[in-house]
Amino acid sequence: MSVVRSVYSLRRRLVLLLIGVVALLWSVSALVAFRTAHAEADELFDAQLVQVAETLLAIVAASEDGHVADEMAEHQHAYQLPMAFQAWQRETDGRWRLLVRSSEMPALPATGGPGFDEHDLHGELWRFFTVDHDHSDYRVIVGHNHGARYRLAGEIALHLLLPILIGLPLMALGIWAVVGRALRPVDAVARAVGGLDARHLAPVDVPGPLPAEIAPLVSSLDALVGRVTEVLDNERRFTADAAHELRTPLAALKIQAQVARRTLDDSARGHALDQVLSGVDRMTHLVAQLLTLARLDPDAGATTAEGVALIELTELAEAVCSVLTPQALRREQTLELEAGAGLRLCGNRWWLDVMLRNLVDNALRYTPAGGHVLVSLDADTRSMRVADDGPGIARELRQKMLTRFARGADTEADGCGLGLSIVARIAEISGASLSFEDGLARPDGGAGLAVVVRFPET
Repeated sequence: MSVVRSVYSLRRRLVLLLIGVVALLWSVSALVAFRTAHAEADELFDAQLVQVAETLLAIVAASEDGHVADEMAEHQHAYQLPMAFQAWQRETDGRWRLLVRSSEMPALPATGGPGFDEHDLHGELWRFFTVDHDHSDYRVIVGHNHGARYRLAGEIALHLLLPILIGLPLMALGIWAVVGRALRPVDAVARAVGGLDARHLAPVDVPGPLPAEIAPLVSSLDALVGRVTEVLDNERRFTADAAHELRTPLAALKIQAQVARRTLDDSARGHALDQVLSGVDRMTHLVAQLLTLARLDPDAGATTAEGVALIELTELAEAVCSVLTPQALRREQTLELEAGAGLRLCGNRWWLDVMLRNLVDNALRYTPAGGHVLVSLDADTRSMRVADDGPGIARELRQKMLTRFARGADTEADGCGLGLSIVARIAEISGASLSFEDGLARPDGGAGLAVVVRFPET
């Protein structure tokens, strides 16, 4: 089942984030520059107000009344400043008489006393400076529109922002190219993964060195490819072996069915039908074992938390032995259980039941009629031991018996070679260890086989 995922461009996101951060930093810098420029403009224009006011005061004090307006107009034109002015003279009665004013100034005094002052004039904010002459009764008021200061600071900020407006598109192209070049290994990994053949998986082949941020991803992909390859190889071998194992009993069933159909002898027909039933039993056992393996394999990578419980292994062993006792009695075998209380395991009850059932069933199947099978539980070593006095297995072949469809020396037994592989699989999932030892002694001086499972501490 395919999973629908939302997809976005990593390159586009990186470019937008980088451009956004740069634009934000430049905007903050421009704002700081504007405030700094405005403060500098205030100091500059205040100094000019003072200079102009003192100059005009000197003109007023030294000039005749008729020439004051012309002198001040020429002075304003020389400075090229948007300034307004008033010139006043104190009368003998203490009142101020307006000598001259610019068109922007009202006929009344613009300020109340010497020094700086700010207030609205004709709906706009103006800054005024008033100065009195030390040796005469003259006063000059000079005003400057505050908007000019903002315009100057704005021009400075605009000059700072202009490179941003021009440089951002160029920077975006540069970042796009640089990010694209940096992401080439990601594209290479994507192409390499997309080119993998499902029938012949191989590690991801990316030419050249990999960035440290991508190397763990490629390593994880290689590990995943290795695990998938191993699973596929196991499944191919399992399918081939299962097909081979199923082909032989099916052919035997067909032959026995044909014999039963064609023979006229009741005794021969009965024997053929008995063989058919025996073959069906073998096939049933084989299919049951295959289904058990099929159920175990998907759980190999899963944790044992699911279905875990505290299990009294002695009770489980008693239940398994009671189920398999009729099988032992049919072959006149002795099935014995040596167990004391106290061996408790934290595990999956179904897995442990399948493990012990397969060990005991295997021992009964490969032990000759009249043989002995002993199941021992040891709480001190946390181990379970199933021993028999059957033909045993040579030491050099014992580990091979853990593979699927492996058979011991007694090929006439009705096993299918899957019991020990199931036990080994469950032991691996449960974190237990499995080993082989010599089993019970035989009358001929030899020894059977013993399978020992040791469980971890809980």
